[in-house]
Amino acid sequence: MARTQLILDRYRPIAKAGAGGFGTVQVAWDTRIQRKVAIKCIELSEFDALRVHGIAVPEAGREGAGGPPGSDALGAAPAPGAAAAAAAAAAAPTFAAMPGTAPTFAAPPEDAPFSADVGETESESLLFDDGAGAETDAEDFVFERSLAHVPGLDEARTAAMLADANIVAVYDFEVQGTTAYLIMEYVEGITLTQLLRERGDALSLDVVAAVFASVAHALEVAHAHQVLHLDIKPDNVLVNHQGQVKVTDFGLATLADASGCGTTGGGTIGYMPLEQMRQESLDARSDEWALASLTYEMLTGENPFLAPTLERAEAAIEDAELVLPSLCWGDMDAEVDDVLFFALDPDPDERYDTVAGFAEAMEPFLGDPKRGHQELAELVGHAEEKAEPAEPPAPHIPLVERVSDRGGAVLARLFCAAGAGLAGTVAAANLPWVSGWDSPLLWGLAALCVLAAAVKPHAGALAAFALWGASMALAGAPLLGCALVVVTALWWWFVGRVGNAPAVAALAQPLLGAIGFAGFAPLMAGCFLGVRRAVATAAFSAFAALLMSGLSLSSSPFGLPGLDSLAGWSMTAALPNGFWLSSFPGTDASGFVTILAEPGVWCTAASWVVAAAAWSAFCLRGTRVFDVLGAIAACAILVAGGCAAAWMTVNVTLWAPAPPPFATALLSFLPNALVPGIAAIVAAACGVPDRVRWEADEKE
Repeated sequence: MARTQLILDRYRPIAKAGAGGFGTVQVAWDTRIQRKVAIKCIELSEFDALRVHGIAVPEAGREGAGGPPGSDALGAAPAPGAAAAAAAAAAAPTFAAMPGTAPTFAAPPEDAPFSADVGETESESLLFDDGAGAETDAEDFVFERSLAHVPGLDEARTAAMLADANIVAVYDFEVQGTTAYLIMEYVEGITLTQLLRERGDALSLDVVAAVFASVAHALEVAHAHQVLHLDIKPDNVLVNHQGQVKVTDFGLATLADASGCGTTGGGTIGYMPLEQMRQESLDARSDEWALASLTYEMLTGENPFLAPTLERAEAAIEDAELVLPSLCWGDMDAEVDDVLFFALDPDPDERYDTVAGFAEAMEPFLGDPKRGHQELAELVGHAEEKAEPAEPPAPHIPLVERVSDRGGAVLARLFCAAGAGLAGTVAAANLPWVSGWDSPLLWGLAALCVLAAAVKPHAGALAAFALWGASMALAGAPLLGCALVVVTALWWWFVGRVGNAPAVAALAQPLLGAIGFAGFAPLMAGCFLGVRRAVATAAFSAFAALLMSGLSLSSSPFGLPGLDSLAGWSMTAALPNGFWLSSFPGTDASGFVTILAEPGVWCTAASWVVAAAAWSAFCLRGTRVFDVLGAIAACAILVAGGCAAAWMTVNVTLWAPAPPPFATALLSFLPNALVPGIAAIVAAACGVPDRVRWEADEKE
């Protein structure tokens, strides 16, 4: 499975939730705020994409601006996509002016959108009246008109005005390339369509009352803001696990004018009145009819207005033979029939004036909404248990995904602070002016390294390694000290200062090397970084490990100096006399020369660089399988490097092996190769590279 790319560099897709107005809807994980969101992905035409990005549209594109929303730059309807298949399969076909749906029947809007480069015209200095008594600069005026009717943008603007518990919230709207993303509240539950299909026989009047009251309230809020929904249907009514009902999908919504009327280019057969099919003026009574149709379906179990074509849908409304809802319920007053049929009248003038009036007349005949919400919570649970197996459940969010970006940054800073503090303390202890643990200079420099790493990890790494080099230069090893300072500066300038990940990998060497597992450093570099930066960081870690192990004279417990020198270093041996009961001065360069002469050390250093490059290169493929294969390859390379180092250290030949010394050498090396390698394989299997990978080489 290919590595899941973040949407807008923030949202990790989890599952596809279905199709909505103008596009498809995905469930995604917000990696910053750590919550699920619903994202409507809308493919824009070339013309719309240019307008959104504020780019002047050629004359050919402007000529197509009069087409219906969702058409391309020349006004031609796009080829059906995934949404078309979903619409064709639905029992109640949706007709809407959007990409990938059934045939459109919307008339071109009178104020056809356009775009112009007003900066090159005299209109730049003109002012326009925006209709509210305010004057608007001509450039802003033209740009706002150029964004009119961009698919999804009107929905974002409309829903953003409607903050209510019964309306799905809209968080953001962004465009990337030719795709628009509408970020919405994720409702953990089911649609009313699913509830009617799975548990329709278990609905009570209390449940009907809860749904009716919630949808009616949502419409009242919308109408109070001069917004007409115009697509009320069971698919757009969501019920969460707490029994709360929410209205979603304002993709066809429109702002009513001063008279309370508006127009639309679509709707769903079975839930839109005659005036909406005929593209006449619409008002709040159009949403009232849709609510009445939905309520009738809940009470009787069927929708008599469903039809395969617009003509037959009109006939179904005008000549419908409706069942009396009161006959479906033994304890329902017959007066409810008149109330419902009043709201379902084909003539808008014969309906209630407002949804609030309809609700006031209808609610006395229904049950208790409060009890209904409690029953809904139970029904949602049962409906999900009986859900069709074809609908896969949303995958479990792995633990690595639940660690927020902020939490990961805190962990990285703590790790770097510990590594920089340890290296800085040892380096400061070797300065000529420091004589013991009570030296203020010692603790001041150590604290400086810790603070720098906590604020900026790469600054802490620079300070710690540079301080180590300076202490070496001042205490008897000037060439080695200056070399470390120069190498550290080069690594920091080209790699380390760009982000936190290189510092984490580099400081793993002194921190984990203190316990004999410096082999984690190249693997972290391969996991976090692109190939070139991974190679540079692994080489830098190997060079620092050579200096630390050489100066501390860390030798194998099996008496084989140099074989496992890169595996770790001895803090006690690196400290000068007077700190520990040690006979090894931390600045004696002879240990470094001894280790440098060992051919096995070069084998180990080479394996570090190759292992980092291999895992990083595998991660470029972008799949979990390749992440794991890369970790396995890196582990194998470290083990192979150790075998080569052992072979050369014990001075055996290919034709005359000496098993006992070679086996002893392997036992000395294998822990530093296998422990980090196994940890890398487990981390890859858990998706760590997918979450924390810093960047790939093609972005460098």
